[in-house]
Amino acid sequence: MKVITTVLASAVLVGGLGASAYAMTDQSKSSTKTQATIEEAKAKDIALQKTDGGDITNIQLAVDDGVKQYEVDITKGNKEYDVDIDSSSGKIIEFDEDQKDDEDKKEENLQDEDKKEENLQNASPAISLDQAIKTALKSAKGTVNETDLDQENSRLVYEIEIDTADKREATVSVDAKNGDVISVEIDD
Repeated sequence: MKVITTVLASAVLVGGLGASAYAMTDQSKSSTKTQATIEEAKAKDIALQKTDGGDITNIQLAVDDGVKQYEVDITKGNKEYDVDIDSSSGKIIEFDEDQKDDEDKKEENLQDEDKKEENLQNASPAISLDQAIKTALKSAKGTVNETDLDQENSRLVYEIEIDTADKREATVSVDAKNGDVISVEIDD
């Protein structure tokens, strides 16, 4: 009888602990659901105020150490900032400031070049390919074997390869905006 009483008491104790743990877990879930979250725009304002301006490169809402927060990345001049903001109160949880290193600068330059190239790809040449070929053939007589619309020094350029009568290859660069010959290269 003593064994049965001990087993029953243990079962009641374990069941009670399990119910308490479940109730606590359920309460913690409902409390995070009811917490108000500041708007992303407000988080951006708070972060930019802390860094006294700059360009936001990334913002995301994340949970870190059980705290729902906005993680904001900002660049300004040669500095990078990471600002973590509590999403319920708007208070800054963490603030980091770093100098950009040479690798960051190289990446920025590549991104700038990609943007320039994308803008050039969206630009239309002012002269047609036929006009560019006629202009190129005045500079190097022969047969056109290849043409390409390319970017050179931030401008659109037709690259026209010509097989000359004396069995050499000439490359004539023609400005796609005004039709001027930029360069003529003849391979020996």
